Amino acid sequence: MSDRDNKNEGLLGSAPAGGTLPSADPGNDASPATPQTSLSAREGISTKSEPMWSVYTRRFRKHTLGKVGLGILLTLYLVAIFADFLSPFDMTWTDKSKPYHPPTRINWIYRGPNGNEFRPFVFEQRQVSIALREYGVVPERAMRAITIPVSHTRPQERFVTTATTAAERRDVLVRGVANHYRLAPDSEVLVRLAGEIDRIERDPDPDARSVFRVGTAMISGREVPQEVIIAKGNKNFFGLFARGTPYRFLGLFTAYRHFLTSPTGGFFLLGTDALGRDIVSRLIHGSRVSLSVGILGASITFFLGLLIGGIAGYAGGAVDNVLMRLSEVVISIPALYLLFALRSAFPPGLDSIQVYLLIVIILAGVGWAGLARIIRGLVLSIKQEDFVMSARTVGLSSLKIIRKHILPNTLSFVIVQVTLTIPGYILGESALSVLGLGITEPQSSWGLMLSVARNYRVVNQFPWVLIPGFFIFLAILAWNFFGDGIRDAVDPKSKH
Repeated sequence: MSDRDNKNEGLLGSAPAGGTLPSADPGNDASPATPQTSLSAREGISTKSEPMWSVYTRRFRKHTLGKVGLGILLTLYLVAIFADFLSPFDMTWTDKSKPYHPPTRINWIYRGPNGNEFRPFVFEQRQVSIALREYGVVPERAMRAITIPVSHTRPQERFVTTATTAAERRDVLVRGVANHYRLAPDSEVLVRLAGEIDRIERDPDPDARSVFRVGTAMISGREVPQEVIIAKGNKNFFGLFARGTPYRFLGLFTAYRHFLTSPTGGFFLLGTDALGRDIVSRLIHGSRVSLSVGILGASITFFLGLLIGGIAGYAGGAVDNVLMRLSEVVISIPALYLLFALRSAFPPGLDSIQVYLLIVIILAGVGWAGLARIIRGLVLSIKQEDFVMSARTVGLSSLKIIRKHILPNTLSFVIVQVTLTIPGYILGESALSVLGLGITEPQSSWGLMLSVARNYRVVNQFPWVLIPGFFIFLAILAWNFFGDGIRDAVDPKSKH
């Protein structure tokens, strides 16, 4: 063997006894990677094809603020959907004796006859200064009678007395129940009610209570009991899934259970408004209007912008000139003044639902022009692509080419644009409602609730009326975070 052969053998290594060299095992992790594999791993390039929506989703997951915004929006919209169940009371529930009641302080431990126990409650309060709107806790000798509504259209009444003698307290409650149910003074029901009140008065439990049956009522062909809660003392106990005011669950059936409520009332986590209505309940119900108006308005804008912009960009010529000049006229008018002008054209006497739908149409009528101009520019560039030329060659109609080949290629941009314009619609509805031109009573919206903030004295003395403004800010911030996340996900130049 020559020296050259010996050198080559040393470089390659000695062969095993069988005389053959070991082959590379594809499944062995220790095998060296090819340059192409190393480059793919280093640059993050996938060797398999991946759908664009999967790429968008993967990019969005890397956007922290976008995920935060999505989480907040999902929470707000779920609360809006199940508002009837989640709110402590009905949207129109009113206690006229408690205007501008401050947020109630929760007491978690109840000191009763059996010792300390976990039983959350709030104290029953009444106005001690009407001029200053100051409230104080009623004495422990108080007696209360709270009617249980038989349907969501019947109001609940609360009768509270702090008279010094048991006979006076009994007479006040009997008269209140008799007037509410329109019972005759010599009715047998009132005799039984007086006896039940006396029994509760003699009960050694300082917070005794019972449910008294007054009679029955026919509701939708069904006999429903009419009942009254008789409560002793000055405590309103509350709990999860407690029985409260009736409501129509998603418009399907009548339900009585609420996520968190007090059957005897007096439970105001964020206080009450000028009419004694619970702010938490009206906030939750008002989210349906304030959050849905952005979705519906943006959907109509989405449709009008795609349709008008697509036709203008594809047709060109005189059609393009007419449609774009129309959009420029709409854009040239200040949006806020145009909103006021259109709203003032509404006929008087409209109910809340009609006003809501007209506001959605107005907001969409103001916002479509900008989107239509952008879509028109995109269509002008897309219609010169080869796949559009091929569609024309095979004889497809212009409408089908726009619908199937051109507009889908603008979808990613439109989705980003819509998510970023929804906050503008929420602000538009809020502005109209704050100025008294939007949603009307008894319907609730965040802007309508915030309208009392125009009075400085009210804001200074009762600052909790500004809470709806915080939720408007939170919803707009969440939509902007979510829109930024969507924009970065579909942008090929984004760092994500």
